[in-house]
Amino acid sequence: MRGLNRGAASTLLALGVGGLLVLSSCKASDFARGFASDPGHREDEWQQPVASQVDVLFVIDTSCSMEDEQEALAASGPSFTDFFLDSGIPLHIGATSTNIFEDDTEGLDGALAGEPNFISEETPDLEQAFSELTNMGIDFNHRKEKGLHAAWVALEELGDTTNAGFLREEANLVVIIVSDEPDHSATDDETADDWINWEDFSDWLDEFKGPDTEHRTQLSAIVGISEDGIEDLENGCGQDEDGDGSQSDTQGAKRGDGYIEAAVATEGAYQSICTEDWGLVLSRMGLRAAGLMDTFVLSAIPIQESIEMTVSGQPENRWSLVIEQDESGPTSAALYFEDPEAIPPAGSQVSVQYRVFGSD
Repeated sequence: MRGLNRGAASTLLALGVGGLLVLSSCKASDFARGFASDPGHREDEWQQPVASQVDVLFVIDTSCSMEDEQEALAASGPSFTDFFLDSGIPLHIGATSTNIFEDDTEGLDGALAGEPNFISEETPDLEQAFSELTNMGIDFNHRKEKGLHAAWVALEELGDTTNAGFLREEANLVVIIVSDEPDHSATDDETADDWINWEDFSDWLDEFKGPDTEHRTQLSAIVGISEDGIEDLENGCGQDEDGDGSQSDTQGAKRGDGYIEAAVATEGAYQSICTEDWGLVLSRMGLRAAGLMDTFVLSAIPIQESIEMTVSGQPENRWSLVIEQDESGPTSAALYFEDPEAIPPAGSQVSVQYRVFGSD
């Protein structure tokens, strides 16, 4: 089971998640100190982790509908890489395509693109190198996007051979899928391995670094997500306004079936591919790839006006209060940082004091 903080973070990144009430932060009111003996008051504390190394595998859809999306990804490279350059965290970035083992088109079949087969913080002109790596182009006749299958082959089958050098034993591992189609890895045809569905992929990724190391791996996805959130199992985004908004519409992006579920299961992030601000989502994915928490789950439901957060001793008010609730009322609460630049930095001490909802 994944940690609660990282799970909440992945859920809150997506738009339109049901069952959540998001309230803007406000300046906390003063209240009496010395509350340690008062059960109506709480203090929760965390320390932001510090990642030593991060390996990131992009799996990019190279079907004919992906030209604009590839360009958007390539242009947003600095949003992803700047944090690693500024913080000095060693970074490997590799990329492969969703085109794997198709008879009518030539794909990468799990091999990493480029020569050398990955880029790093030491790569000259990293911004340009990221653009060239991720703007992969179109594979004509590529129709069965199998991002999970491609990631598995790239890391498991080719990790020590064709793709040798990309993976590091001590590094966190993040897979980022970029596609406007659902995953076809588990489809019933001769090119798919029977086990490659999102459940089995998630279990495999959780154990990739060894037993009890699931916190060091995650899958994130930039895919089709309805404006109504991932709970809408029928629709994607940006579809033909003259159509019925269903999966069969030819324009826009279909729901990222398989990818969304794998992201939730591995506590990665997910975002609609129809978003206009790719910089924001990639910046957040970069921070989370490094292990930084953007969501801090509280031990009790707070009175909003009483919340006081400090980061390494300094007041911090750039959060939103997110309350998850069901028919019986509030079930959990968290402080969420929407602005990536406001996320507490690596190694910082985060403290939140508040009065418990319902206390006198």
